[in-house]
Amino acid sequence: MSDIYVLSAFLLALVVLVVLIARFKVHPVATLFVVVVGLGLALGMGGVGTIELVTEGFGNTLANVGLLVIFGCVLGKMLELSGAAQTITERCLQLFSENKVPWAVALASSIVGIPLIADSVVVMLIPIVSALAARTGISMMKLGPILYIGAYVMTSVIPPGPGPLASAALLGVPTGEAILLGLAVGIPGIITATLYLSMLKTHVDPKPEFVENLDTTGGSGAGGSGNADVTTEERTGVRSPSLLACLTPIVAPIALISSASLLGPLMAEENPVRMVLEFVGEPTMALFLACLLSLPLFGGRWKDKATLNDLFESGLRIAAMPLALTGVGGALALTIRETGVAENIAGGVQEIGISPIIIPFLVAAAVCTITGSNILGVMTAAAIMQPLIETLGLSPIAVYLACATGAQIMKHANSSGWWVTTSLSNMTVGQGIRSIGVASIISGVTGFAVLYLLLVTGVV
Repeated sequence: MSDIYVLSAFLLALVVLVVLIARFKVHPVATLFVVVVGLGLALGMGGVGTIELVTEGFGNTLANVGLLVIFGCVLGKMLELSGAAQTITERCLQLFSENKVPWAVALASSIVGIPLIADSVVVMLIPIVSALAARTGISMMKLGPILYIGAYVMTSVIPPGPGPLASAALLGVPTGEAILLGLAVGIPGIITATLYLSMLKTHVDPKPEFVENLDTTGGSGAGGSGNADVTTEERTGVRSPSLLACLTPIVAPIALISSASLLGPLMAEENPVRMVLEFVGEPTMALFLACLLSLPLFGGRWKDKATLNDLFESGLRIAAMPLALTGVGGALALTIRETGVAENIAGGVQEIGISPIIIPFLVAAAVCTITGSNILGVMTAAAIMQPLIETLGLSPIAVYLACATGAQIMKHANSSGWWVTTSLSNMTVGQGIRSIGVASIISGVTGFAVLYLLLVTGVV
């Protein structure tokens, strides 16, 4: 079987993948399965051999990442339904003066976006942001996209977002390392995108339904008494959880996982502290503990069936698609490795003479731009690149970060998150492209630039 035939079959498989999802709207899981089976048959694995390969890749991948994705999705649902996301946002807004409101929104969105999908963040918090826009006179073309982009970047680059979790597992990247270095490339991307959005001059008023009952005469600051009636507690009459209680389920798993990665190796293997740290800092256990730490957010409702059972089932439903995508992505990775595609691609990259790190970045960017899904972008790119890591001479963390930054590019009219943010921010299609679309490119390119700097300095 010639090298040209192998590469042609692989490229055709990618074209089929994109066309089925983007043009014919076939579900990504079904599409990936068709592509993997077709690639296995085309490259001589045989019918039985292909199915065995798919089953092996699917099972091995889910064994590593299944519970991680489930507990991550349950955690996000708990923070959403408990009101923790609104509380964090309101407290962040109270810390900033009026002229710093965009940065307050960016900070709140980045924190809340760690466990929550960006679309959910916008739906939950757009009434608060719209009220701020009405009070301060700041354009929704600034605040709406900033609300989205902070969560969007975070859910693209660090666990427990389903895309980063699955990608880290596929590439064999320790979760603690993915979190720390994901923050290193994600935060600069959020900063540059927020700077760009803050400079937009077009004024867009908030949607009337979000502000028609708002008294805008009681002050204009982001903090202080003028903003008090925007809080969830006064609006609903329900006591909000404390900021510390809201932040604990987000910060605790990150701290436990990072501590286990950084401090564990410094201690003797038989050290009891190390043994405990490695147990609670194991990503699956850390995320489960975070779910337990979320229970106090529900007050007296924590022991109700709606919290202990129904809410968990809601998280499982959210986890279903990322789990299936991850499993089939693992099957794709195994197929690429076993059929010799990896060696052919690596040889082609070396002949062209480009930096290998550009490949996962471009693959993730292409998938995200064409399909509209950053989760699909980072996971598909990771599955494609996993067999190529050794032959391209890249570290797993470098490939992970390249996939995560590339998968931010570019949000436009084929993305549900883009439509949610554009419509709820009262923007036109053109305004959505100029704000969200351009900001997503800026965040991704900035993150990749930071990654390249880390690469040439030997950090990754």
